[in-house]
Amino acid sequence: GVKLFFMQSSGGLTDAQVFQGKDAILSGPAGGIVGMARTAGLAGHDKVIGFDMGGTSTDVSHYAGAFEREFETQVAGVRMRAPMMSIHTVAAGGGSILSFDGSRFRVGPESAGANPGPASYRRGGPLAVTDANVMLGKIQPAHFPRVFGPTADQPMDEVVVRERFQALAAQVGRAPEDVAEGFLQIAVQQMANAIKKISVARGYDVTRYTLQCFGGAGGQHACLVADALGMSRVFVHPLAGVLSAYGMGLADQNVIR
Repeated sequence: GVKLFFMQSSGGLTDAQVFQGKDAILSGPAGGIVGMARTAGLAGHDKVIGFDMGGTSTDVSHYAGAFEREFETQVAGVRMRAPMMSIHTVAAGGGSILSFDGSRFRVGPESAGANPGPASYRRGGPLAVTDANVMLGKIQPAHFPRVFGPTADQPMDEVVVRERFQALAAQVGRAPEDVAEGFLQIAVQQMANAIKKISVARGYDVTRYTLQCFGGAGGQHACLVADALGMSRVFVHPLAGVLSAYGMGLADQNVIR
């Protein structure tokens, strides 16, 4: 006897009876944009750039009082005609793999995913952005639950992260911390460039906006991204880690014809 609604890529809820799968390809990020817009409005920010950084990618969006939608998009190479929130995605997330090909550092586009995950997850994964933050002390394993390793009862592994970065540093002739910092700068630049695409390239002055950061890894990089763009305000909601889910609860029921 419960009314069931599905979230759609357009940012609205629809009744389960008339729901179609094609309308929900980007429903998670769309929930994030609704949550971002509603919470920003309550906090008195009318112009925000959404910075949603998760495990595999970063979704960026522009909001200045109205939701921006696209009616024809390409998702993973497939052309789709369905209303979707205007979202720009780059392959820089907490699990994006760090690599050195002998001449340059690269971040992504491959991701370590949730399994095996970054090296610090104790599942034999590769070095990832999360590990760079562990190396620099921005993520402190003591403050994380003991849910890592094959039996899911161990803390994050700082030792293997340090060993891997030392091996890389020996190849490059730099300190391990410098190497980790270098990778982070590349990731931050990728994210800043994505934001420029949806703001500066379209004639918006990004310095007048508030950077609203959410997603599991957003808080670790928000200040660096804001600095790279010349933005002076960052807004972090208390539910930033689950803002996409929270946003679905704040979404209106709607239909676009």
